[in-house]
Amino acid sequence: MALTSRKEKITMRNMCKDIDLKGQCRIAPGGAGRILVVDVDADFRQRLSQLLSIDGFDVIESDTCEHLDQILSENVPDLVILEALMPNVDGFAACEALSQHANTRHIPVIMVTSLEDCEIIDWAFDLGVFDFMTKPIHETILRNRIRVLINQVRESCEYQNDHNRMRSKVQEYEAELRKFKSLFKEELLEHKRTRRLVNQFKQAFHSSYPLRKTLTASSQTQS
Repeated sequence: MALTSRKEKITMRNMCKDIDLKGQCRIAPGGAGRILVVDVDADFRQRLSQLLSIDGFDVIESDTCEHLDQILSENVPDLVILEALMPNVDGFAACEALSQHANTRHIPVIMVTSLEDCEIIDWAFDLGVFDFMTKPIHETILRNRIRVLINQVRESCEYQNDHNRMRSKVQEYEAELRKFKSLFKEELLEHKRTRRLVNQFKQAFHSSYPLRKTLTASSQTQS
C-alpha cells in the first residue's frame, strides 16, 4: 500500500476532530483489533491498556523501540501508539523504520508526546505518522481516533483485496482469451490448408478435362 501523503494525513487528523465520531466509529468486521503501546511510562501504558481493553482491543505493551521488529513479527498490530521521546531508539526512528517496510507501512501510527513544537509535529507526519497527540491524552478523543483509523485501514485493505481478486479474474479471462486466439489461429490455418487443397483439386480437375474428353470419346468409339 502506498504511503499516505502528509496533506492527506493532516486532512485525516482534521476529520477526526470535526466529524460526528459517534456515527462514524463502528469497528469494521474482524473484531476490535490489536494495539501496540510503546512508552517508557509504565503508568501510561497500564492506563491505556485498561481503557482499550474495555473497547475489546487486545493490547501489547513495550517500554522500548529497540526490539520492535521482534514484537511486530510475533504480533502484527492493527495500530501502534508510540511515544516520541524514547531512550536509545526514539519514536521518530521507529516510525521511519515502520514506514519503509511493506509489511508494516500500512499500520497506522499515533504518536504521543509532551512536545508541542510545530516542526516536530511536521517531522512526525513526514515520517509516516497518521496522527499526533500531546499529553495528557484526552481518552475519549483517542479512543475515537483509534476506531476511525482502524476502520479506514481495514476498508482500504478490503478494497485492495477486492481489487486483487478482480485483477486475478481479469488475468484468468486474458489467459482464456489467449488460449481461444491460439485455437482460432490453428483452426484458421487448417481452414486455409483445406481451401488450398480444394483449389488444387479443382485446378487438377479442370486441367485434366481434355484428357478426360479424349478418353470418353475413345470409349464411345470402341463401343
